[in-house]
Amino acid sequence: MDVLMTALQPGGGIKTFFRYIYGQECYRDCVFTLFAPDHGLSDYLDKCLGKNKIRLIESPEEPLSFVRELRTVLKKTSSDLVHSHGFGAGLLTEVSRTGLKRRHLMTAHDVFLDSQFDGGVGSAKKFVMARLFQRIDAIHTVTADATENFRTFFPNVPAKQLYPILHGVDTDYFANEPSSDLRAQLGEGQDTRLVGFFGRFMGQKGFRTLVDAIAELKSAEFMPLPKVVTFGWGGYIREDYQYIEEKGLSEQFIQMPGTDNMPSMIKAVDMVVMPSRWEACGLLAMEVLSAGIPLLSSDCIGLREVVAGSPARTFLPGDHARLADLIRKEAEQSSKQEFADYQSIAVRRFGIARPAQELRALYDQLVGS
Repeated sequence: MDVLMTALQPGGGIKTFFRYIYGQECYRDCVFTLFAPDHGLSDYLDKCLGKNKIRLIESPEEPLSFVRELRTVLKKTSSDLVHSHGFGAGLLTEVSRTGLKRRHLMTAHDVFLDSQFDGGVGSAKKFVMARLFQRIDAIHTVTADATENFRTFFPNVPAKQLYPILHGVDTDYFANEPSSDLRAQLGEGQDTRLVGFFGRFMGQKGFRTLVDAIAELKSAEFMPLPKVVTFGWGGYIREDYQYIEEKGLSEQFIQMPGTDNMPSMIKAVDMVVMPSRWEACGLLAMEVLSAGIPLLSSDCIGLREVVAGSPARTFLPGDHARLADLIRKEAEQSSKQEFADYQSIAVRRFGIARPAQELRALYDQLVGS
């Protein structure tokens, strides 16, 4: 099967999707071409999946240029299926294929917020989006939460066009990789609890809720005060670390480079905090639970579905006081054994083989195989 994929903003979630899904055996007979901005994406794909598993055609990022060049690519190629990733790419791809007979599948990698459609301009945007979504042959959502979110905002899109497939991760990798000796590397003693934050520095990921929780513990004179280890750069890291300084917490936060071995770093901390404000699908939660490490997570959309039935301790998005209490309790009495006992369940529940095979079955259905 020849698949032409498109992406307008191939960030962390979409890149992870490519790595997890298209490395599976059920796609061995597929030929993939990706029309997307590069920004190191081609090197990432070659490293994770093997050279030219996904051939990249670099796209412009400006919407009109994206549509114009994609339409040219569509006319020159004879792919069996067009698969867009993300709402922006899905809408522009649908415009690009106007008048062309090509089946179109869109994967929704995010959810919608009320604030996106405020005012007259927002209403007009929503009207146009609804008409384009109605034309797409199939819309793949990655959680039941994301499906319901889409239905709420676009109720006129027929339910038969929506295909919810709960996403997954390489659970064996997260279960079996050994822990890094991060504590020794940082020179921290056994009495200091290490809190891991593995999200990006964006408002969506709720990092400042974690900062405020540590401030709450400091104000309550909780000792020894945990140290938070963060990974990677980009986003609003400067602003967020300035916020840490303003709170007088610089000594409690340790910034580390991005890591190529997430399981070893997850297993090196005493707990992972995921204070997200919203998610389409909480992949990090799947990874942490598969690693058998205590998880403190918000119960936001797209994340509550993942942690349901697990030992994860939850709090409302933005509730730093509740998060501070959960960190204190975990620091005083570790629940690692409870999470270790759940690990085998998480490995089965979140394994990548199932969603990969279900998506491949959808591919076959759309092209009539």
